[in-house]
Amino acid sequence: MNSLTAIAALLTASLLLPASTDPSIQELLTAARQQASLFYHQSSPFQLEVDFLAQMNVPVQGHLTLKWEAERRWWRRVVMDNFEQVEILDGDKHYTARNLSFTPIRIGELFSLLQLTDGSDVLMAKKIKQGIENGIEVTCVKVEPTSVKGKPHEVCINPISREVLSDDWQEPPDEHRTETYTDYFDFAGHRYPRKLQLLVNGSRVITANVESLAPATFDRTLLVPPAGAVERRQCPDMKHPVPIRTPDPAYPKSASQNRLTGDTTVAMTILADGSVTDIHIVGSAVRSMDDSTLQTLKSWRFKPAMCGAEPVVSDIKVVVSFRLR
Repeated sequence: MNSLTAIAALLTASLLLPASTDPSIQELLTAARQQASLFYHQSSPFQLEVDFLAQMNVPVQGHLTLKWEAERRWWRRVVMDNFEQVEILDGDKHYTARNLSFTPIRIGELFSLLQLTDGSDVLMAKKIKQGIENGIEVTCVKVEPTSVKGKPHEVCINPISREVLSDDWQEPPDEHRTETYTDYFDFAGHRYPRKLQLLVNGSRVITANVESLAPATFDRTLLVPPAGAVERRQCPDMKHPVPIRTPDPAYPKSASQNRLTGDTTVAMTILADGSVTDIHIVGSAVRSMDDSTLQTLKSWRFKPAMCGAEPVVSDIKVVVSFRLR
């Protein structure tokens, strides 16, 4: 049978304790996240330049430029090999212009990596593990988000500097993901890492280096969307689409007989009536699994994304995992 999943360090001398024995751990977690929340608690415009290396079929170099005025007003351009994308957020309006029909998976992962504390959920400390790593005191906190769909994480923090060192979690069906952050520096009341990495099952898939982060005047002409840009409404309290009818793709007979497994990742648009369109393979398994996925997802139906009482068009990614049982 196939399972379906929708698509956002060694310590020594360790001691495991319930979080309730030390209320200051919750305060440490909150303070560390706020200190690094460059994109959510920043009052002055800035410009961020990042070089990165992403593992595609082969390692590919890229560059990101972010020009930021406010949490809901910014301009972002990313280039990776032959791919180029410009995004604009201006209040509730989000524009995307790119030279492919979809955004590569690694680009979305890069954005998530750079927003190391995204401020989107409250994390509750459950257990702590204290120890020494590379001669530095480290506090690792088992945390659970308050949202229903959130995943448990282990966040490791330097309790002296309050720097987030790593974020570790399981991504269904069988991925172990770790983000690491090093070489922190001061900027406008925050501390932000120069070096960031994403590892999947122990393999490095993204390495990002902050080349510059500096105050900058925001040019309002950047908010004019490029010709052909896709517009989406993106309100602050937007409710995500809810699956109504999502049958599993059939496990191809040839793949099952040969005991083949794989993951097909798909980008698609959910219209305001809950139907699906613009389905694109962005991460391939074997051809028969990809074909089965495309045919089945055409019939999927959702309760659409909502801005207040208004249904809105939205874009999502879905991972269909073919596993033998």
